[in-house]
Amino acid sequence: MAQSVGYLVAAAGPLLLRIRHDSTGSWTLPLVVLVALGATVAAAGYGAERNRLVRCSAR
Repeated sequence: MAQSVGYLVAAAGPLLLRIRHDSTGSWTLPLVVLVALGATVAAAGYGAERNRLVRCSAR
């Protein structure tokens, strides 16, 4: 089910960017949105890949 939702969200992206382009007549805003989303995903990935040691205090 999660994969299906992911595909639906991914399929909606180009459609939404095209609608934004048609409403503004320029590619500037859609490309700025893509860069902002890319930076957000890169920051989340950087935070997720850090090497951390998790200690169990129950011992």
